[in-house]
Amino acid sequence: MTSTDQDAFDNTINDASFLQRIVELNLTDPRAQDRIIYPLSVICSIVILARICNCNDAREQRLFWLEKQPWLKENFYGLSDDVPSEQTLRRVVSILNTDETVNFLTNYFANHRELSEKTLGSVPLKEREVIAADGQNINATRSSKNGNDARKDSGIDIVSLHSSTYGITLSQRTVDKKNHEAEVILDMIKALNLRNAILTWDAINTRPYTVKAVVDANADFLVCLKDNQGNLIDDVKTGFQFYDMDKYPGESVSSTMVFEAHGRKEGKEIAILDAKYALSKEMRKKWPDVNSVIRVRTTRIYKNSNTIVENEDRFYISSLVIDGLDKEFADTMLKIILQRWKVESMHWVLDVVFEQDQLPLRNRDYINNSTIYTKMAFNILSYIRDNIPYHYNKPWSFKTLRMLAQKDDYGFKFMKAFFTRDMSELENDEGLIGIVYKEAEPTGNDIPDNLKETGFEASINDDTPLGKFARGRHKIKAKRT
Repeated sequence: MTSTDQDAFDNTINDASFLQRIVELNLTDPRAQDRIIYPLSVICSIVILARICNCNDAREQRLFWLEKQPWLKENFYGLSDDVPSEQTLRRVVSILNTDETVNFLTNYFANHRELSEKTLGSVPLKEREVIAADGQNINATRSSKNGNDARKDSGIDIVSLHSSTYGITLSQRTVDKKNHEAEVILDMIKALNLRNAILTWDAINTRPYTVKAVVDANADFLVCLKDNQGNLIDDVKTGFQFYDMDKYPGESVSSTMVFEAHGRKEGKEIAILDAKYALSKEMRKKWPDVNSVIRVRTTRIYKNSNTIVENEDRFYISSLVIDGLDKEFADTMLKIILQRWKVESMHWVLDVVFEQDQLPLRNRDYINNSTIYTKMAFNILSYIRDNIPYHYNKPWSFKTLRMLAQKDDYGFKFMKAFFTRDMSELENDEGLIGIVYKEAEPTGNDIPDNLKETGFEASINDDTPLGKFARGRHKIKAKRT
C-alpha cells in the first residue's frame, strides 16, 4: 500500500469490523450466495483472531467463537446466534482461492516494508532488508506406500519469503517436492517489490536463473554454496586456497566475530574475495551476476574442555561488490548471513507454538489457506513482540503473547496496533501497564540509600566460590560501591 492508501486505511480501524471490510475487498466467496448462513468476512476475521488468541485448530476456534460470542456480536456485523461447526470452518477455509489469500497476506499483513520505495543504491548496506527464502515440510502430509517406509512420500513443503529485518512473512507457495522450490521462489520474486532487498536461501536453490531473477528485480543476493554446485564451488575453494597462502591478487576484506552461549564459545571468521579474480573465465561467463565470493569459517570451543572440537567452512556467492572504503563491510556481510537463520526460528515457532506440525492437514487447499492464516497471526504477534519492552532482558515468547491475547479484547488491540503502527493504545492500557509496561523489579541485591551497611556484607570475599555462590543466589546484599 502507498502512504495515501495507508492513511485512508488507518482511518477505518475504529472497531473490529474493519477486518471484515478488508476481507470483503480481497477474498471472493465461492459458496452459493442464497444458501450462506455465516458470511465469509465473519468466518475469516474470527479465524484470524482465534489464531492470535492461541486457538490452533478448527475445534479450538469454534470454542473461541462460543466463549467470545457476546463481544463478537457487539463488534462484528452479520453475526447470528448460531455458531458454525468445526467442519464448516475447515470447509470454508479449504474452498477459498489460494492466490487471493496469498495476495491478502502480502497486501495487508506484510505492508511494513519501507525500503522498497527508495531509489536503488540509495540505502546503506547495513540498513537494507534481508529476505530469506526457505521451505518447511508439513509433517502430517508425509505417508508411506503400502506400509513401506523405503518408499515414503516426503509430503508437501511450504516455501516462504520471510523478512528477517521486519520479522514477517511476505508470501508463500506450496510444492510437492523439495527440488521444486526454485520455481516458486521465482514466482514470488516476480510478484513482490523487492527493490533494495538482499535475498538469501539454501544451496539447493542457487542456480544461474534464480540469482539473475533477483538482480532483474533490482535486488541483491547472498546465497549458499555446497558440493552440488560442482565446478563453481571448486573454483571458490581454489580462490580461498590462494588467499590463505597470501597469493590472491584481487581485493579482499575479512573480519572476525566471537559469540558465547550454551556452554561454548563460537568464533566466525568471514573472508570476502572479488569474484573477478576468484572465479575462472568459464564460471564468470556462466554466473555473470556474481561479484564476490565468501567463506565463513566457524570454530567452536566447548568451555568444559577448552579445546577446539569443531571447525567448519561454509561458502557463499553474492552480487554485492566489495566496498573497501567501508570498514564495517565484512561485519555487515556476516550479520546478513546470520540473519538468514531467523526463518528457521519462524519455522520452529509455527511447528511448536502454533502446533502446525500436529494438525491433521491432509487437504492441499486447506494446507495452503490454513498456513497463510497462521502466518497472518504470526506477523501480528511478531510486530507486537518487537515493539514492547523486553521481559528481564529477553523478548516475550510467542506462547505468552498468545495467552495474553485471550484476555479481554487484547487480540484485537494487537491487530489494531499492527495495522496502524501505533502502540499508544497498548502503552496506555491499565491492564498491560502492570504486566508488560512496568519498571524492573528490585533483584534483592541492591542496598537502599537509607539502609546503613552492617559490615557483614563487606566482609564477604567475592573471589571465593562460596562468596560468589551466596551473592549470586541473592542470599546476601551487594557491597556498597
